[in-house]
Amino acid sequence: MKPGDPDVYEEMVDGRRYAGHGVRELRFVRTGSVWDRPEDATEIAVAVGVLADGRPVLGSQWAREPLTLGRPEHVRLVRLVEIGCVDASHRVLFEGTPQEASECYGSGVEARISQVIGGVSYRPGQDCGRCDAVVSCPAVPSVPGLLGVSRSDLPRRSWSVSTGRAHRGCPARAHMQDLFLPRDGAEETEAVVRGHAVHAWIEERHRRTPARCCSPDDVPGPPDAWRHQGWTVTGFQARLGTQMVGDHALVCPLRAWPGECEAHPEQSIAVYDPDADVVVMAKADLLYRVGDRWTLRETKTVKALGDGDPLEQYPQLALAVLLADAGVLPGTELCRVELERLTGSGPLVTEIDVSAPDVVAHARRVLEPHIAPWHSDSRYPAKPGKACGNCPFTRWCPDAATGADT
Repeated sequence: MKPGDPDVYEEMVDGRRYAGHGVRELRFVRTGSVWDRPEDATEIAVAVGVLADGRPVLGSQWAREPLTLGRPEHVRLVRLVEIGCVDASHRVLFEGTPQEASECYGSGVEARISQVIGGVSYRPGQDCGRCDAVVSCPAVPSVPGLLGVSRSDLPRRSWSVSTGRAHRGCPARAHMQDLFLPRDGAEETEAVVRGHAVHAWIEERHRRTPARCCSPDDVPGPPDAWRHQGWTVTGFQARLGTQMVGDHALVCPLRAWPGECEAHPEQSIAVYDPDADVVVMAKADLLYRVGDRWTLRETKTVKALGDGDPLEQYPQLALAVLLADAGVLPGTELCRVELERLTGSGPLVTEIDVSAPDVVAHARRVLEPHIAPWHSDSRYPAKPGKACGNCPFTRWCPDAATGADT
């Protein structure tokens, strides 16, 4: 095949490279620990296959032309090592002869690579805020003025409700969160753990194919102690969580129209605001269709109902209202927005009228203090205090020690 032929592909692996005396070693550097990271068999196979048979790249890896390669070298041993920067952890992912590396590569990897090369789908997510192509990406709608702020001199960033909430509490924490720094395990309250467990249980039921209604009998157990997807609840919280899961079946949005609905739990949504030069990220608890009508539903678990305004209590609802009003959610008509509250006294579903101008205006007012201060901030100062006690980034914050015990 000629250079530049669209059917010619080059494979390259990058990391800390070491070579000598016939040994090639590649080290993957991880920001966290290697012990809590699952191994990726395809990643390992591709890496050792290239190590065994590849040649060093001499020119720029970003040049839009075939790579310039060095001379072939004798290789007698291939080693792939993973290094964790947060705790100096390390493990050998592969060590063997070039022949063993080639055999590892050949076991199903080529089919996976062909699938990646031939893929034409887009998957908006956290990386959109760092992507230069987001301005013209067909999977990321452009909505000028969505956030109600003007472009700044700061580089393009991504914003979510969790970013805005973290910035209000401590700008430094929000910044370290956006840098994806390794987190320390912060102590969660029993109620928060119960909420995670209930959400995980319901999410798993909504992922069933074909989509079908949750059943009142499909609850976790035993009632006094149960565990799901790493979340363990006991005693009162376990019994309350079981009740909430059972109560959800009474208001499950898939309970009607069997066979005429589809469900997308934990659906990621990305929208670009060119006026602010910000990618807005949201994750809907459930985006579902019944018949021809689409609805975004947020689910909250609370011991008792409060009297506050739902949009102010849950800013993600306010963002959902703006997204629906902008027409970026699925459906030929405005996507509905619902709040499902699972409480100790039963379930309650509230529909938000996204077609009402006063509701949309109120949603903008609710989000403004979560957006404007963050968007104009270029220094991200710390706010040492009681919040340092449960901050997962304390070890990275030079100001945390002065207020951690305040």
